[in-house]
Amino acid sequence: MAIQKTSLKRVVSLLLMLALCLTLLPCVVSAEGSPVIDFAAKGSITVTKYANTSARAPKGYATGTDSDTVDSSYTPLNGAKFVLFKIADANAVKKYYNGTDDTSYTLVQFVYTDEKNATYNGTAATCIGTQTTAGGGTCKFENLEVGIYVLKEITAPDQITTPLAETSLISIPMVNTATSSNNENAQWIYDVSVYPKNHESTGTLELTKVDQNGSPLKDVVFELYKKEFDKDGNLPTGDWEAVTTTTANNGTSTDLVLKTDADGKITLANLPANLYGTQYKLVEVSAPNGYIVNQTPLYFKVNTDNTITWNTETTGDCANLNKDVIDHQDAKTEGHSGTLLEIKIRNEQLSLTKEVKANGGENWKQDEQYRLDDEITFRLTAYVPNNITEISYEIKDIPSVGITDSASSGDYTVTYGNTADTCTDALASDKYTWSKIDASGTNGQGFKLTLKDGTAAGKFIQIEYKAHMNANAVIAGEGNGNTATLTYSKYIGGGEGTYAITDEARVYTYQYQITKYKGSVAEGNKLGTGEAVNFQLLNAEKNLMKVVDLGNGVYRLALNGETGVETMTTNAQSTILIQGLENGTYYLKETKTITGYNLLSEPFEIKLDVAETTTWNKDGAFGTDGQVVKTYGSTTYGVPNAMGTSTIINKKGFVLPQTGGMGYLLFCTVGIVLIAGGAMLIFGGRKKKIR
Repeated sequence: MAIQKTSLKRVVSLLLMLALCLTLLPCVVSAEGSPVIDFAAKGSITVTKYANTSARAPKGYATGTDSDTVDSSYTPLNGAKFVLFKIADANAVKKYYNGTDDTSYTLVQFVYTDEKNATYNGTAATCIGTQTTAGGGTCKFENLEVGIYVLKEITAPDQITTPLAETSLISIPMVNTATSSNNENAQWIYDVSVYPKNHESTGTLELTKVDQNGSPLKDVVFELYKKEFDKDGNLPTGDWEAVTTTTANNGTSTDLVLKTDADGKITLANLPANLYGTQYKLVEVSAPNGYIVNQTPLYFKVNTDNTITWNTETTGDCANLNKDVIDHQDAKTEGHSGTLLEIKIRNEQLSLTKEVKANGGENWKQDEQYRLDDEITFRLTAYVPNNITEISYEIKDIPSVGITDSASSGDYTVTYGNTADTCTDALASDKYTWSKIDASGTNGQGFKLTLKDGTAAGKFIQIEYKAHMNANAVIAGEGNGNTATLTYSKYIGGGEGTYAITDEARVYTYQYQITKYKGSVAEGNKLGTGEAVNFQLLNAEKNLMKVVDLGNGVYRLALNGETGVETMTTNAQSTILIQGLENGTYYLKETKTITGYNLLSEPFEIKLDVAETTTWNKDGAFGTDGQVVKTYGSTTYGVPNAMGTSTIINKKGFVLPQTGGMGYLLFCTVGIVLIAGGAMLIFGGRKKKIR
């Protein structure tokens, strides 16, 4: 019997023909001291298939008992299919071993047609059946009668890169030379173990997904495809074959998991190559909501020298053109199944923020209060992806009808920088396209902006402009909104669809109401029919502020360019309502009061102090269509209707009576006489001196 006690690397160099020569040496079936062949016994052939991932190891067969050892460089291989044919029966074996038949059994006489048909020396061989290795690379042919058999491998898994294992001649039984140092005491074995081997080339791919900040990105899904090179190094035309299973280290087929884990990783171990190498294509198909999916394929090869390499071509069908690949590195470890290709690739989720500058400050807020016609500064901050030139990317800004902005007239600035807080470099006007959006319905005039090139790729851009609340501004109530929207592509190189990010800033303006009373605060002391009081509005520095008369005692601040009026008059309810104010100190100067009452001795001070709280409906999460950063919900105020109130009281004056009686006439007459007499004395004295 052929036996190999050293490593399988030496065993595999022994061909089965050598084993057959050793085992089929002529001998006497019943030689003295040697057991006879039991021609009624049944035997078996156990095939244990191995793949060798070492490029330097030889190929071949080893045969022997089930106790033979296997070199550690070999791993069990499932999916290899074998067929067994019987070419000689027990009588032929008896004659052969007794030396009464000089027939020489060689594989030259064996002609294989298909897995059901073959001939030996022109005579049809008996097909015993087929078996496929599984469960550790093993299959078994059982209940075999004494005879001579041919074992042939007819198919091997795709990753096998060498020809099929050599066809083998096997005798049932075979002599076991290991039972004694001389063949006379050798034992016959009826259960024969066979260890065919092939060379297998595999590689391992490790892919890491990160976001634009370099943090691991979970739940990115890929699909894997392959094509086999032919002997001339060409790939076939037509569709790619989807790869749905992979071979694990123990040789069993497992489901292929192509979704990144919590560390952003996918590891595809032992990806096989065929006889001439295999081209793989990895395609991203989905990512968490908001992230751009780059469907530009990633191409890599598993080569027959047991290496895995990144496609370096820049043109052609298998050129790597995915611009989100940050890094790739081949680790070519010769003769090691851990040959590795590492790929690091980026997904980006965009962002947009709309803010208003604090009134009188430098910080930025989501909502703020201003006076009508005061200068308001708005700012949009958006992230620009690295693949900006491969996607659609549009920013829209639309104010409510109560806001007039300078950007709609082309007065704005665009800057960019590495972070949202460092956008200091001006973006030249030829790097983007700007256009105006006409007002409609409750919307004011706005603008939209698209980028032309990659100047700001991987950075943030900021759009800043001035605005003011106009005559259509909502006073108090829900305030005046200004909404920005960033719309961008969901996919690169494949699918259709967009994400939209919206954010809003809101500005408020308030009002103040005074109620005029006579003498004291009481309902009956309000001004009556035909009675009215006039006031002028002064700012904190007591400078006159013009207003626009809206009728019935309601006034608003006059805008720049409006004529306005200087005087406000109380209405029939004895009130004046002033709209369009911000928090602060103001004065009311009384310029006319009712008969019998004194004017206020000095301007009346009023202080407006309203605190608003805006409730936003959403804040943050991306959905399937995009992200709503903030959208308006409601507003509550510290005082009702965002309105400050004061009461102003006029007091009666002290005036001498004018009755028309004699005392009055006498007083006037005496005065006239005295004046006339004084004049006569003066002028009479002057004449005397002249004489």
